[in-house]
Amino acid sequence: MRVLGIDARGISARGGSASGGDAGPGAGVAHATRELIEELEKYSSEYGIKLHVYREKMGGWRLSRALRRDGISHVLIPSGAVSPFIRGAVFPWIHDLAIFDHPEWFPQSAFKRFVTTNLFLNGLKRAKHIFSVSEDTRRAAADKSGVDASNITVTYQGIKTSFLHGRNLYQREPYALILGTVEPRKNISFITDLWDDVRLRVPEARIVVAGKRGWGNVRLGKAEVVDRFDDVKRDELLKNASMLLLPSLHEGFGRTALEAMALGVPVIASKRGAIPEVVGEVGVLLDPEDRQAWIQAIVKGFEGRLDGKLGIERVKRFSWEKTARIMLAKIDECW
Repeated sequence: MRVLGIDARGISARGGSASGGDAGPGAGVAHATRELIEELEKYSSEYGIKLHVYREKMGGWRLSRALRRDGISHVLIPSGAVSPFIRGAVFPWIHDLAIFDHPEWFPQSAFKRFVTTNLFLNGLKRAKHIFSVSEDTRRAAADKSGVDASNITVTYQGIKTSFLHGRNLYQREPYALILGTVEPRKNISFITDLWDDVRLRVPEARIVVAGKRGWGNVRLGKAEVVDRFDDVKRDELLKNASMLLLPSLHEGFGRTALEAMALGVPVIASKRGAIPEVVGEVGVLLDPEDRQAWIQAIVKGFEGRLDGKLGIERVKRFSWEKTARIMLAKIDECW
């Protein structure tokens, strides 16, 4: 049977760290990678493929030696960043290319950014095939790397089965939730700066920011901050929220919106990047700089005038099984 290596260095086999699922830099990718690997393991044998997952923390050179030792020539890279030491047929799964257009959103020196972005592009150029989490990321990858778009397949991300059972839509708590790393790109200060205006109309309204401190000057104002939590607490925060807010200036996918929709939680989100591909017509999509529009939508959410049930049906389009099978079929085809 053919063996596919998976570069999952540093990604634990299980979630539940004290820092939370999407709480740190790259943590959203790690969270998605864990769930993807679980699905790949279920279906890989149907394609005549056996998986060898490398989770140990090690440099690219050591991984390259391990691959040669194990006789593995085909490697899936869920982080999207292909080590220059890895040879053979590589299949990166890319998530976001915002750093190319907005370097100010990322805490790197100009030199480090030059090195990492060029290594990233070189990895795409020598990939056997590329997987992308959205059409938005696919277009950006083709534009920045010069790779023909036909060599990039959109997989989207999936949703945990436990999220697909809905929830009691009548047991909400009066808080809006922002979930993710606290950093400038997430546009969190935009929301906390307008919260006094929301409370003029809904005095009991609370804003909860759940995520690890990333970098940059992010004003949290009167937000309740939860910066250490496991996956159980994370899911609980989502289930009990009156709404999820995703005001990001850009997202390569928009995973938290998908999870909220699966639970019947109304979503108010930015209409930039790949977020509209995820939310579609079932959430409220707004310009992430339109203060009055966000205030009005948030007030509607607290007044119970946003229907979260619409999201439950839409998330059925997003399946980890579908994502895994798209990847396995293409890798089988390219072998």
